[in-house]
Amino acid sequence: MSSWVPENLLPYLDYLPDVQKTINFSMAFTPLVSYGTTCYGIYRKQTSTGFSIDICATMLMASWLRILYYIITPYEVTLLCQSMVQMVIQSVLLTFALKYRSPQYDPELLAPMPHFDQEVHNELPDRSNPTNHRLENDYWSDLVEEWEVYLRVAIAQTLRFFDVYYQRPFLFWQWKYPRSYWRFVASFMTIFATSTFLLLHSEKWGTFLGILGLLIESLLPLPQILLLRRLQSVDNFKLVLLFSWYGGDLTKIGYLLYGTNNVSVIFILAALFQMSLDIYIGYQYVYFKYLVPHKIELISPQSSDVDAPIHLDPLPKAIPSVV
Repeated sequence: MSSWVPENLLPYLDYLPDVQKTINFSMAFTPLVSYGTTCYGIYRKQTSTGFSIDICATMLMASWLRILYYIITPYEVTLLCQSMVQMVIQSVLLTFALKYRSPQYDPELLAPMPHFDQEVHNELPDRSNPTNHRLENDYWSDLVEEWEVYLRVAIAQTLRFFDVYYQRPFLFWQWKYPRSYWRFVASFMTIFATSTFLLLHSEKWGTFLGILGLLIESLLPLPQILLLRRLQSVDNFKLVLLFSWYGGDLTKIGYLLYGTNNVSVIFILAALFQMSLDIYIGYQYVYFKYLVPHKIELISPQSSDVDAPIHLDPLPKAIPSVV
């Protein structure tokens, strides 16, 4: 630095803020800005309609697991501070979201989750039907086909868990009363904190905490992806929100790659996976905003039904509008 800075200005460099410390401070307190504005918006409008409280569940669990992971396997302290700040702001955000939630919200209005066994039964071919009967030497082909069905149904059921259209098992994070949410958060924190205390010197437990926390956080965009797919529209989706996600992804990946040397590879992989989901949301935005209307016009340019809305399964009254 001294090679290009005039000598008469060198004494003043001591008063300039350290760049690395400034970046670390910004990283640690970024959640206060991004989610703090959301809290203010909910309070100002006196309604949380359009905000998915799944975000609170995801960030509270992921941040707590990351804090416990630090106890066993210390990592960059900036990420630890960010997790602590995230716990605070997400607790405030959850409080506002539940307080100003629509009084008509009722999880019983959501569609029941399809049964796994029934879906498998519907997907598997009827072996009793002579037309579907195979020779004995096709045993392995039948076995592979069955496993493909089981895998396909399992993936579909997993994705439905993130779909706001369906009732989750035990109505997880779809409860009607706020005390149920706080009871779960307290139980989650207590169980994992106690387990970490008992397994304090277990590297395997520490690795499990780190991977689980990052996996939970990386799945954050999934509910948005499934909701846009169900609505087949982005009319109420804010583009500025998508750009803020991209900015956060780039900042996180850049920081993990170049801002620190003490970071596990699982942090980088999880950040890349989450960014890939955000990129897919960008594809959905372009597709539903520009390509779908164009396709409808090309299919039936003279039809009087062009302006008619596309038929979709009606969303239950319990579901708020898109964020």
